[in-house]
Amino acid sequence: ITDGTNPEATITREQLAVMLYRYAGSPATEGSLTGFADAASVSAWAQDAMEWAVAEGILTGKNGSALNPQGTASRAEVATMLMRFTNS
Repeated sequence: ITDGTNPEATITREQLAVMLYRYAGSPATEGSLTGFADAASVSAWAQDAMEWAVAEGILTGKNGSALNPQGTASRAEVATMLMRFTNS
């Protein structure tokens, strides 16, 4: 999904957020990740995209207060994020 060379490769939640953010034109965001227990574990290169995805309702926390940014996005999570993206 990221480079076309390995269709079986996994993607992280923050990688998916970055791809959607860039596809949307990298819009400015007023979002914040302060409400999430693992906000500090978001990679610097994904910070803006994650803030945008949370602000737009595309990405929500797991178990209420964890973003799990480096966690593998499951097929269901990818489908949900894509659905939310197309409906935003």
